[in-house]
Amino acid sequence: MTLGQEIRYYRKKKGLTQTEFGALFGMSKQAVYSWETGLYSPDISVLLRMADFFQIPICILVGRPGMFCQDDKETESDCQYCASISEKDSRIIRAIHALPQSQQQAIETLLNIEDLTVRK
Repeated sequence: MTLGQEIRYYRKKKGLTQTEFGALFGMSKQAVYSWETGLYSPDISVLLRMADFFQIPICILVGRPGMFCQDDKETESDCQYCASISEKDSRIIRAIHALPQSQQQAIETLLNIEDLTVRK
């Protein structure tokens, strides 16, 4: 999907109108329409806030679902990098992100995935 299609998909998933969504980012309904139709792209700072709001990796939002960000385990820094994944893995990740939060947490529990936000 294109960036605009991703924005529209996740906006609708949250049940927000273009006006409501734009207000969250200090933008007009017309700005959201322009993003969703591909006339313009949001600034990177807005994209980062959107990814946080949608609780998805920015890689997914910008239409690079074959990439994902992960910690660099070989260094002690908080450095991030992207690594390639298969199309099948990408579809699985997207399907998980489309689930309600409770079901995502159930999958994390089944897979024994540590909450990365509490590990520091």
